[in-house]
Amino acid sequence: MSTPAVERVSECFVTPESPTQESNQICHLAPWDIAMLSVNYIQKGMLFKKPTPLVDPQHFIQNPLNNLKHSVSLALSHFYPLAGRLVTQKTQDPPSYVVFVDCKNSPGAKFIYATLNMTISDILSPIDVPPIVQSYIYRL
Repeated sequence: MSTPAVERVSECFVTPESPTQESNQICHLAPWDIAMLSVNYIQKGMLFKKPTPLVDPQHFIQNPLNNLKHSVSLALSHFYPLAGRLVTQKTQDPPSYVVFVDCKNSPGAKFIYATLNMTISDILSPIDVPPIVQSYIYRL
C-alpha cells in the first residue's frame, strides 16, 4: 500500500436554510464556553466506502454530499451559533477582552470534502486512531 495521503477535493460554506432575526445577532458566551476555548475544538468526519468500479465515483458521492449539506443547513437553522465566527473585542475603559460568536458577519459553517487513500479496515482495525486520520480531520 502506498503512503496515505489526504486530498482536499472541495470546500464551501453552509448557511442556515431559514435564518431568523435571532440568528443574525451576537451570541454571548457563558463562562463555561469561554473556559472551553483553550480545549481543542471538535471536528467530525464521515467515512464512506469507495464505490465498486461499476459505479461512477462522482455520481456516488455527489448525492450524499448534497443531502449532507442540506441536513447541515437545516440543523444550522436551529443551532445557528455553529455557523458563526468567534470574535475577540478589546475594550479600553475598563481594560478587558470580550469573546462572542458573531452570527451575522459569517460566511457559515465550513464544509470540506476530502479523500484519503486508506481502507476502512486500515482506520478501524488499530486500537489507536492512526496519525494520518487525526491529521486528516485537524489539518483540513
